[in-house]
This record gives sequence, C-alpha cells and structure tokens, in this order.
Amino acid sequence: MSQYDLAVSFAGAQRASAKKFAWECESLGLAVFFDENVTEDMWGRDFVTEFRRVYGGELARYVVPFLSKEYFDSDYPMDELSAAVTYGLQRRHDPYLLPIVVGDVKIPEEFVRSSIGYLQLEKYSVEQLARIAFKRMKGVDSPGLTPGHWSGPAPAPAGALRLPKVAPIDFSPFGTLESGLARLGERFRQDASSLVRFGYECHARTGDSSVDVRVESQGRQVYGAKIRLQDWLGTDRLTVSHGWSSSLGNGINAWAAAEWDAAAGEGRFRFSSFGSGYPDRLLSADELFDVLWQHIIAYIEQTHGRGA
Repeated sequence: MSQYDLAVSFAGAQRASAKKFAWECESLGLAVFFDENVTEDMWGRDFVTEFRRVYGGELARYVVPFLSKEYFDSDYPMDELSAAVTYGLQRRHDPYLLPIVVGDVKIPEEFVRSSIGYLQLEKYSVEQLARIAFKRMKGVDSPGLTPGHWSGPAPAPAGALRLPKVAPIDFSPFGTLESGLARLGERFRQDASSLVRFGYECHARTGDSSVDVRVESQGRQVYGAKIRLQDWLGTDRLTVSHGWSSSLGNGINAWAAAEWDAAAGEGRFRFSSFGSGYPDRLLSADELFDVLWQHIIAYIEQTHGRGA
C-alpha cells in the first residue's frame, strides 16, 4: 500500500501554487508528498535517491507535476519526472502522471505525449484542482476529459467564498523575513555538497539574523555571499552582499523586502539587484535561493580553470 495518495512535483517558480494545492488536498484528507513536509525526515539522507523512490512509484499512487518552462529547465524536477515516466510506462491499468500545465509551454513528447489529458492551471482555482484530485484518488473520474484539456465548465467548490486580496492582519513582514532567512540557510546547507564533484566546496554558516556562504576551490575562497536581516534605510530587509572574494566586503549589491502576494496568498520577497538591469521580482524564499545559487553557478562557469 502506498504511503502517499499523490506526490507533487514542481519548479521553484511554481512553489506557491504547488504548496497551496498540496495544502488543499491535505485538507480534503489526502496524504500528499511535498518537499517542505519532509525536511526533518530527510536529515542525513540522499534526497535524490529518496525522491526517486517517491516519484518512481514505490511510495506514491500518483504524481502531479506542475509542468512549466521553468520545470523543463530545472534538474531536480526533471529527475522526478523521469522517474515517474519510467514507472508510468509499466503501469498500464491506471494513469500515473496527472499533469497540470502552467502557461504556454511546449511539452517534450518523450516525457508527456500530446494525447495525454491535462489540466491548465490558469483555468481552475487551486481549490478546484484539489477537488478534482480528490475525485481521482477516490476512484471517481471527472467526466468530459479529452486530450489536452477538460471539457465543460470548471466545477465550483461547495461553499466557495471570495475573500479580499489584501494582506491579512496577521501578516508580519519581519516574520516573513525571519522565516525566509532560515529557509535560505537551510537550502544552502542542503545543496552545498552538489558542488564537490566539480572541485568546489560550499560552506554555509547561519545565525539568528545572518547567513554567510563561502565557496572554496583547493582551499581558497573564490566566492562569497552575506545575507543579513537588518533595518536598512528605515525598513526591515534582507540585505545581500555577494561576489568574488577579492571584492566582497561590507557593500550591499541586492536586497529583499517582505511584501504580501495576493495572488499566491502568502508573504514573499520583493528582490532588487542593483545594476543588474533586471526589474524587481516578487519571489518565494526558494525562488530567492535559486537566484542567489545561479550567481554562484554563473561565476564558477565563467572562471573555472582560470585560477580565479
């Protein structure tokens, strides 16, 4: 018997929607695998190996991937999808993949055939998607499925109540920054070992109001990042200093302020990177980590082999 009714797979850009979908499914009584819920269980384990057990059919009855452009550009989600597809080919009596498509994305035929029915995220509320998943878990199919879309009107959730898209009174910008900083530290510690096979060591040190990241090659620091929770220009922010070791001082070249995201229904981070040419972005903690991590990867790719 499977441990989970379904496992949710997603890229960082869709974390907010995937998280809300998982929560709605759990509120209906379904057992859901969602990465944030197993952080303590994964302590000391190889999460790639463990996640392959989940998405490869050993622990979950179904896999719900949020397929997006970001998804197909991300290594970990693609590893999860590959495991799911491999198992799904063996299970002919019942579909294993239940795709949710995000935006206008070209889906590689070798992963999900164009004849496979999917749900379009933009056509449903997350609550509606959870109710559809609940029907499938209970063995009751929703009528009117045709390749590429669900026909007919979207089902209206019982007792659905429209709420104002404003920050609730319990939203705490400082609390959001605190939890975000903790998540950044957790992600840096979790993913640090992935650089070892390329000849780099990543060390992350966390404090109550700081995360310090140091990247070394052959025992010498080549890159660093300092993330601080502090009052900056009269507003609590996460200030970021990142770059190569010779220029990394006390200067700040990016920051993130807490802001309520009405669409996601949660506090997120308005990230500004000075001089980058990119507009400010509203990011989840994991998406903010992805941005900072990409800076490290870009630096390694640009300087590898130069003795930087």
